[in-house]
Amino acid sequence: MKKSIFKANFYESRRLRHDGFIDYMVKDTNSRKIYTKPFSIARKLFSFLGILFLFGLSAITDSNIAHPQNGMTVKTWGINFLPFWLFFLCGFLWYAISKVNCRKQYIAKVPYVSILNGNLYIIWMILFVNLFFISGFGRTLTIPGLLVIYSLIGIIDGMIIRKRISSIRTRLYEKQTDNGSQSKQIQLVTGFAGGIVAIWMVLKFFFPQIGEVRTDIIGVVSVIGMIFLMNVIFLGMYFILLLPHSLYGYYRNKYSEEYREFEGKSLEEWYGKKYLKKHKELLEDKNEEIDL
Repeated sequence: MKKSIFKANFYESRRLRHDGFIDYMVKDTNSRKIYTKPFSIARKLFSFLGILFLFGLSAITDSNIAHPQNGMTVKTWGINFLPFWLFFLCGFLWYAISKVNCRKQYIAKVPYVSILNGNLYIIWMILFVNLFFISGFGRTLTIPGLLVIYSLIGIIDGMIIRKRISSIRTRLYEKQTDNGSQSKQIQLVTGFAGGIVAIWMVLKFFFPQIGEVRTDIIGVVSVIGMIFLMNVIFLGMYFILLLPHSLYGYYRNKYSEEYREFEGKSLEEWYGKKYLKKHKELLEDKNEEIDL
């Protein structure tokens, strides 16, 4: 019987840092103030802009369904799969869960809570982008067409998820020492992403018309391709980088005292005075005196 990736002991959980992708995420987030500061204006700003983007998708969908434009290549079903009430419901759930996560955080936990709340937003964003796509292009693609597209996405991402979970399980419960292949994979992924951006900038410079919104059949095919790639790439990134990072954060919180002592941090350095004021039992257990 395969072991659960959530039931490792402290010593087994430490092996996660030997995973190249998790190590990359930990080092990257710990080096950026937007993730490490308990209160970050930049983080608040990005959250606001992200919510505004999703509200815009709802508004555009509502407008296109209620007042369809004449002469459009794409015809809709006339059904709004992205109503305003869904935006407000998801927004409330995201805000409530994020607030609960933030209230339980302490200094050493801040980067992991920041990424966890970001993970929740990404789920929200992917859901809304796909509902926006179905509302606008569902009739053109037909139900069988949608089933084919999302089946392909499910198969590809399912293979990625299965391989990633297997890799993490092996990392937790079996000894591994070679990180060379993962380092090469990280370099390949970052190089590929950078290459796409560079090629796009060069093409845009020499051919300014590239990227303009089109309503003909080429524009429709382009949107379908973009949605397909977005689902594969974003969900792949989500399960390869973000969720494993949150799994490591889960274990650091589960074995908080063990990790604190392992890293040689004092109670104040690890938890902060604000958290210790609410949890004075930590001081009593360790017989430490801190001026709160």
